[in-house]
Amino acid sequence: MPEVCTAWREICKDPAMWKVIYVDASFDPNANLAFEEMCKRAVDRSQGQLVDITIVRFRNEEILEYIANRSSQLKRLTIACCDDFSYRIWTKCLVKFPLLEELSLYATNISKEGIETAGRYCSKLKTLKVNQENYSFWDDCIATAIGENLHELRHLELIGNPMMNEGLKMILDGCHHLELLDLRRCLFIRLGGVLGKRCLRQIKCVKLPNDFLEGCPYEKDGFFDESDGHYDEYYDEYYDEYYDESEVGYDEESEGGSDEEFIYEKDGFYDKSDGYYDESEGGSDE
Repeated sequence: MPEVCTAWREICKDPAMWKVIYVDASFDPNANLAFEEMCKRAVDRSQGQLVDITIVRFRNEEILEYIANRSSQLKRLTIACCDDFSYRIWTKCLVKFPLLEELSLYATNISKEGIETAGRYCSKLKTLKVNQENYSFWDDCIATAIGENLHELRHLELIGNPMMNEGLKMILDGCHHLELLDLRRCLFIRLGGVLGKRCLRQIKCVKLPNDFLEGCPYEKDGFFDESDGHYDEYYDEYYDEYYDESEVGYDEESEGGSDEEFIYEKDGFYDKSDGYYDESEGGSDE
């Protein structure tokens, strides 16, 4: 450890200094073991008081088990670009986070069994982010597991999830407290008809598949790119095939209401004050 002044060394002995930890191994991909050791030392110094940890681009999933065995007070866990982590690690570790409130995964795998484990052992979980790279085939497993097990969620981000309409319906059926649902790059859902109307009525803030990717904090091989905030031509092709934004809207004749009933004020997408869809935010509702 580099030498520091005596006062700073004494301060760092206080476990309260290590309640929040952030370790990004991408600074030197060839020194992953060194970053692991650094992370372990920081966890040890917290002496069980760790409440918030972020790890980025770690290759060895055992680091998560190390954290779980020493951090029963953890409330926020963020893991980014750790695609070497296996599905089984979640069923082993989530049982040890009874106070977990936020779980954020970026380009990191989790299975339906992991979601089920979170539902059984993480009763305080309110925020879940499972943001992934593109998929070539649809799969409702994760969406279904969320709807069946995580009934207390308020904030759900599923960027790049391969769910279809049935998976989205399971989420709406099971997560009645949702206030924000992020469906950006969910290329296999179609929000026309009853399901689309229900989605927009039931949830205060909905981000649709073709919305810009502003606010994604991690980039892996150009996937989450803050510089331009939108998806590339690969997604344009899939979007054209699987999603027709002309179907998204509110049918006054069939439902007996108006757009003013909607309250989606985040980012100006749906604004109750003016009652119409802001074309500058992602298209037209015609």
